[in-house]
Amino acid sequence: MNADQACDLCGRTSWTRLHEVDGYPIVRCQSCGLVTVGHSSTLEQLIRLYGASYWQDPDEVGYNDYLAAQERKRHHFRGLVVELGKLVAPGDLIEIGSAYGFFLDEARMGGWRVQGVEPAEHAAQHARQQLELDVLAGPFADLPVQSGSVDAVVLWDVIEHLPNPRLTLQRAFEWLRPGGVVALSTGDISSLVARIHGRDWSLLTPPWHQFFFSRKTMRHLLETIGFSVERIGGDGNVAVDRTSRRPRVPGPLAAILQSKPVSTCARKLGRGGVMFAFARKTLL
Repeated sequence: MNADQACDLCGRTSWTRLHEVDGYPIVRCQSCGLVTVGHSSTLEQLIRLYGASYWQDPDEVGYNDYLAAQERKRHHFRGLVVELGKLVAPGDLIEIGSAYGFFLDEARMGGWRVQGVEPAEHAAQHARQQLELDVLAGPFADLPVQSGSVDAVVLWDVIEHLPNPRLTLQRAFEWLRPGGVVALSTGDISSLVARIHGRDWSLLTPPWHQFFFSRKTMRHLLETIGFSVERIGGDGNVAVDRTSRRPRVPGPLAAILQSKPVSTCARKLGRGGVMFAFARKTLL
């Protein structure tokens, strides 16, 4: 991390080195606690990471076959459409990082008028051609702001990939109507599974993942932009990291911790290695 590089959350420039992963330093802001990659990358460099091989090549970093996981992902997204609908009635929605368009398609079937933004042209093209969705290929922060024009902005497993989370959420705030909702998911570096695995946590994957939020830093970011946090929940996975390079939890215990009763209880308590945050643009 350059000594004078400002923290995206608090603007300070004092860093503590936590780990080195694949040659990238992982650092924590001494002021606010935000964890990030201590080696800055430009937006153009990051976009180049998400070519076709990222989505469909099992020998490369990314997904073994994103399309093959469609039904599992759609099932997950249907649940998120329901959760979003508990906070705001279906209206106009933008998804940042819309990938192949599976969430957008589920939201459309749920009564939303949808639009996506996806910098990876390969993924955006699939959404447009196969699902006939309105998806723009480019960074959301570069779009001309249409102030107060949407009811929801969502970022599922996206904010950790961005070089500028604050700017993106500020733009989302401007796009939203008063009372509108931003919803996002991302790994929780303060979770038990992240703390158990340390530098071997499977979501600690620079340069693809640039930021590693805790519930505290995520709440701080949302609130300093002007959002009112409605709730932050978890995925129910309390300790097991099956895709870690060095899993820490032995098989028999992992089976217990991943059982339906344990994961259901953990979700009800809002715990897990992945957090889901819902925040509202305060009514004027």
